[in-house]
Amino acid sequence: MEVPDTPEPHTPDPAQQLGQAMRRLHRIISTNVLSTMQDELHDSDVGFTQMTAMHHLRAHAPLSVTQLAERTRLSVPATSHLVEKMVQRGHAERRENPENRREKLVALTRTGEHLVTRMDDAFIGTYTRVFGAAHPDTLQRATDAITALIHEVVPDAPLCAPQENA
Repeated sequence: MEVPDTPEPHTPDPAQQLGQAMRRLHRIISTNVLSTMQDELHDSDVGFTQMTAMHHLRAHAPLSVTQLAERTRLSVPATSHLVEKMVQRGHAERRENPENRREKLVALTRTGEHLVTRMDDAFIGTYTRVFGAAHPDTLQRATDAITALIHEVVPDAPLCAPQENA
């Protein structure tokens, strides 16, 4: 009597394993992070889409309204309206493009930069509180692994975020 071949155990794809681990981690911290984000956005009278646009402006400014629309995946009219709201609140400024006088460039004001930095600080504070219970060696290994992963996925990524260089 012949014994049927035992199927080899399925080895999950490493990217899928990481995705599942990140989902578990996200579940642990999301309530805290989302509450913090909601409080910051509410206190600043800024919507999620505006904050997304402000992050793009911090990273890539100045941008034309069309470029910002592409990055935020909004229509140009919706982005133009969004920019107008940010300008009215003092978070962004428009100026003439010296290479194309019909086009306006958008950049954050100091107030806008401060708001985005404040949001980042609140996020970091939340992560710090959540991870504070972990052993320092575990945290260092996680930091090293995440840093290595970032550099493999985005080879030209800076060693730290722009505001961390200051």
